[in-house]
Amino acid sequence: MSKHKRNNYQSFESHDGRYTRIFDDMIDSAAWDELSGNAIKLYIKMKRKYVPAYDGKGQLIKCNKDDISMPKSEYSKFMSPNTFQKCIDELISCGFIRVVEYKPLEGSRKVIIYGFSDMWQKYGTKDFVIKDEWKRAKNKNYI
Repeated sequence: MSKHKRNNYQSFESHDGRYTRIFDDMIDSAAWDELSGNAIKLYIKMKRKYVPAYDGKGQLIKCNKDDISMPKSEYSKFMSPNTFQKCIDELISCGFIRVVEYKPLEGSRKVIIYGFSDMWQKYGTKDFVIKDEWKRAKNKNYI
């Protein structure tokens, strides 16, 4: 008897490659309802880059949840730079992502590393807080 379970995929499902997990509680959340369609698309594209590694017992060994980048060469295939910036701001303000590292380079180039956040679960409550360091440099509150 085979150890591998064979799935009977429906015609509308793909069975090749990886899949991206997004749980129902996230989709049913108040924060998700605030996102635009483009912000949801961007979040799914970013979530595809999340790669966890587990040991034989199912324990998380390492992951890249705080090392997600989205270079212009990638996002320009499905949205304009202005739409991208607006969507990033939406995802940050609703608690789905945060800026982990901001590195301006020569000229106008910059590298921004994003990380996933679980603050979306507290959206609409008194515990919901978006820290200033989680925002893009343009949106930080300077004194």
